[in-house]
Amino acid sequence: MAETELVCANRECRIAQGGRCIEGHDDLAKCLYYGNEPEEGDQNEADDDQEVIAPFNGVYLPDAHPLDSRRADRVLASLPSRMIGVIGVHDSGKTSVIAGLFDLFQMGPVANIIFAGSSTLHGLEIICHDARAASERDEPHSERTKRGEVRFYHFDVLRDGLLQSLLIADRSGEEYEEVADLAANATTMFELRRADVITVLVDGRRLASSRDRADVMGAIPLIIQGMAENGAFSRKPNLAIVLTKDDAVQASTRKDQVQRDFLAIIDGIRDAFASHFGEIGSFVTSASPKDANVVRGAGLAEMLEFWMKPGAEAQGIRQHSYSGRVFDSLMIEEAKRG
Repeated sequence: MAETELVCANRECRIAQGGRCIEGHDDLAKCLYYGNEPEEGDQNEADDDQEVIAPFNGVYLPDAHPLDSRRADRVLASLPSRMIGVIGVHDSGKTSVIAGLFDLFQMGPVANIIFAGSSTLHGLEIICHDARAASERDEPHSERTKRGEVRFYHFDVLRDGLLQSLLIADRSGEEYEEVADLAANATTMFELRRADVITVLVDGRRLASSRDRADVMGAIPLIIQGMAENGAFSRKPNLAIVLTKDDAVQASTRKDQVQRDFLAIIDGIRDAFASHFGEIGSFVTSASPKDANVVRGAGLAEMLEFWMKPGAEAQGIRQHSYSGRVFDSLMIEEAKRG
């Protein structure tokens, strides 16, 4: 009597080679696959899974999203660079300032500064999109910056024949607010220690609100104090104090009071923290106005020009230690840096 051929529709089953049913059945009559021939389609699918993918012979391009600290370091090392730290509480207009500046560059030179490239173009386009007509929004909108590690937007710019890089730090406003509660939070903020310019944003819309005015007036000095106490400004960067959302201020019945309050904030910062900074300048901007009749990007050209000003050279204190050895009495010859 001829031996019965063991057939299973499941190609992975090895019962025909003396193994056990892959479905775990001792009674093979209960297995749905046993005794059936494999379908032709199964073989074709198996062949597709094993299809060899042709090697990629193109060029892999780096992403163009905002940079982390490591990649920002590379930019700083490749060209003469300016690091801009932007400090602002939640919804003070930080993202709008960055996006508004990028949109101005697409129209031509800004304050005789020419856009010369960026490694974060996709990131810049993303934050600009919701403020453009193409987004089909009823009014301009900016996504809030997520909490976490700082990211940097990158511009290469040409001014007076000199090519430079501009790195603008983007960190969640809540993290800056926390510095007012715990000054030690400032110690990890790399963008502030390395900054050539610190830009403090004063929310014009909230300053025009009788409910929010006191919070705006009080929060900014506390944030700067927390950073100063932890040596965040050891390089003595220049300081730009920027009133944002001036379109909302001008539409308010309290616009005269806002102007007085803004001047009071500037004077208070000068009196309390002038020793921590180089030059201090103030600016009024409408980076992304809600009113279509207001010029988008007003005031940003003057702010950019201030950003490009050279700051005070960081000064160190040379300390001498004498242990009685001959080497300790040798003089150090000063040399100019190239």
